[in-house]
Amino acid sequence: MRRPIGIVRIRVIERGRVVWQHEGRNLFVNAGLPALAALLGGDTTGEFASAVGFGSGSNAPTLTDTALTTPAYYKTLDGHSEDGNGGLTLNWSLTTADTGAQGITVQELAIFANHGSAALPGTTAPAPMLARKTIAPIVFGAGMSISGTWTLTF
Repeated sequence: MRRPIGIVRIRVIERGRVVWQHEGRNLFVNAGLPALAALLGGDTTGEFASAVGFGSGSNAPTLTDTALTTPAYYKTLDGHSEDGNGGLTLNWSLTTADTGAQGITVQELAIFANHGSAALPGTTAPAPMLARKTIAPIVFGAGMSISGTWTLTF
């Protein structure tokens, strides 16, 4: 079965300096496939990518993943753009305003739809998970920001 291909780009800034950058592939998980099918069928209610999550789990992504490991923090995506050739780029960030994420050792990220309208930002997971990526641990703290893009190609 062919799945969307994803590339995640991450930049960590601490006290105004870039201290870490990463680029790597992600895994589009099984839980995201019904959302794609519903979008193609014309049902758009809650079926679109709307949130990013930051979790503490270090296990490698699997097709059956449905949630992040706690502690975790979720927020609305910053925006998106489409390239007209089957590519979608989702923009996301954690900033000093995201005090609920401070102290979390971020080792996994995921993109979510939000069928149940979970309140964002917060610690309640939206659902379903669409794609997941693990990274080297980053302890999110004051004076730090993490930003990036998540590009999916269909």
